[in-house]
Amino acid sequence: MQIKEARIYISAGAPGTRHVVNSRDTMEKVPPGLSGLFTHSLGFRGQRPEDVIEYKDDTPRPTYNSTLRLVTDGDLDAYTSFGGGFHQDDLEWEAKKFKADIAPMLIGVDAFDREYIWQRLWYTQRFFYTGRGLVDQIDNMLWDLASRYTKQPIYKLLGGCRDKVPAYRNIGGATIDELVADAVKAKEQGYKGAKDHSYRGVQGNIELATELRAALGDDFLLMHDAVEHYTYSEAVKVGRALEKLNYAWIEEPLQDYDFMGLKKLCETLDLPVLALEWIGAIGGQPFNTSGFLALQATDIARQRGVGITGQIKQAQLCESFGVEVHGGHHHVILAIENDPYYECVGVGPLPADAKPTFQGTSHLEDGYLRIACGDEPVVEPDWDEIEKNALVVI
Repeated sequence: MQIKEARIYISAGAPGTRHVVNSRDTMEKVPPGLSGLFTHSLGFRGQRPEDVIEYKDDTPRPTYNSTLRLVTDGDLDAYTSFGGGFHQDDLEWEAKKFKADIAPMLIGVDAFDREYIWQRLWYTQRFFYTGRGLVDQIDNMLWDLASRYTKQPIYKLLGGCRDKVPAYRNIGGATIDELVADAVKAKEQGYKGAKDHSYRGVQGNIELATELRAALGDDFLLMHDAVEHYTYSEAVKVGRALEKLNYAWIEEPLQDYDFMGLKKLCETLDLPVLALEWIGAIGGQPFNTSGFLALQATDIARQRGVGITGQIKQAQLCESFGVEVHGGHHHVILAIENDPYYECVGVGPLPADAKPTFQGTSHLEDGYLRIACGDEPVVEPDWDEIEKNALVVI
């Protein structure tokens, strides 16, 4: 199934407003005497109204969406959302850059040669400064095409390993009591665990961890994400306390660039250390994982982007070292053995009236991530209608 052409459709979206609150809703300065400059000090969704710095449009503004379509010589095409925003001309310019720089490498290539395309896009990151996001988008859309063509869910095409994995969710709150209450709520909702991103210094975080374990019991998974805000000595103190409280892991205790600090921390603690989130976010995965594994500078490797193909590469590399991964694509998680838990983001129970297709619908059931597959056909886009309604086709 050869790729014959790349088309990008710019269309009108629903009116929207630009809105920013303290950059990420929960960011604030770390008090003097503690390491780091900024942190999720209140945890996700925690916010003190008196501390809010907020900017917002007075009235809704027009928005625009971009859709990338790789036209093939077969009955199906590959497609994906390709961006959006408040400025049509910016989307048009990005589309033209893609057509000039990237599309020529895809035209004439078999859409099922995903490894070949992944390799070309990987090296394109450096030449065209595209970043890993482009690799992620195109690789995933080609896996989606293969799923629609074979009428199989992606995790089955990857080999299939299991049909469910335990799920946990992140907790938030402005105080320790609020964080504990949110974790108790997560347990009542059926989640198998909870993770905090709170930073209150060494003693404050140990107090939070102690309160969480006391409220949730010994059989509930708990994880702590420090968002790279500890010094080595602080990480040791908190890690020792979390070991006694039977935590599953400590995440991002040091900056990912601190290879030797992470190596020493892994040697010092019995508690698993999870790293590579930030260094993965800015590029390098799956290949930069090898350095961490060779140095034994992480016990669990975070997965970020680089497409389904790249995540499988990283998972298999880690498996050969006896190391777990975490945070991958839903279909990747169910296709491998060495990702023990799903961090629940944007997935809920399967609606009662849901009619899953053969591609599958990710959902939560009894505290587990599952992908429900059914016999409903996938509704393909009406490209004639999309083209007719597009503001611009590039």
